Amino acid sequence: MTGAQGGTSDAKGVLDGSSRYDEKWLSQGDKRIVPVPAGSRTDDSLVRRLAEGCRTAGGDAVLAVDPGTGSSVCAGRRAPADPRLLGMPPPLLLVTTDLTGAILFPAPGHALVANTSAFLEGAAPKEVERGRARFSRYARATAGKWSGPESTARSFPPSHIAWKRPGGVPAGTATARQLTFMRDFAAGRCTGADFAVGWPDARRHSQQRGERVRDPLETLFDRVFSLLEDYSIDPVFTGPAGLSDEEVRQSVVRLMHQAE
Repeated sequence: MTGAQGGTSDAKGVLDGSSRYDEKWLSQGDKRIVPVPAGSRTDDSLVRRLAEGCRTAGGDAVLAVDPGTGSSVCAGRRAPADPRLLGMPPPLLLVTTDLTGAILFPAPGHALVANTSAFLEGAAPKEVERGRARFSRYARATAGKWSGPESTARSFPPSHIAWKRPGGVPAGTATARQLTFMRDFAAGRCTGADFAVGWPDARRHSQQRGERVRDPLETLFDRVFSLLEDYSIDPVFTGPAGLSDEEVRQSVVRLMHQAE
């Protein structure tokens, strides 16, 4: 597909007959959906999401398509906030001409970003789960102004609640592994090197799984992350301001005591 005309006919495959994302299209590349806030017309923020998604995933030009007919309303560049794509009312489908990513703008108040993880890094950063959680808060805050966000938030809830304290984290989660590493290190059951490798690895797995934390647990983890930035596994590379094993251990003990 090389031009807007070719993309227009094929864009119908992005949606099903009910003007929703087609399951077959979503299954290609394991696409995910993240609801995002929107106004009564396409604005700079909404169009920039698509442009940034194109940038991170390598998408090309953008088509604005009428979901009901599948006909192209206009075509724009992938550059942020192409003026030809601004001020357009819903229902509207913004889709790249190579069909790598799309934003469905079904009604005032919300839109649905859909694509692979690479596209979503630009279009809806901070991961799918966090994006869905933020939209849930937005939907509650704007209840009564728009009719669609609340039902959309219920359709796309985050998979995990945001845990607040260590005692509320379920066993078997990557977040629980982070806490286990902290307890073992504080009690002397693992070395500083083991902690410095294992804890960040558990943190990455937690983020990849969409597990979420909130204060005070979020602050606790942020402080541990900062501690490890000043710690080197190899003493040869420990600078004047670097932390020793014992200094990191005592800090972790203190943080765990405050949290629990």
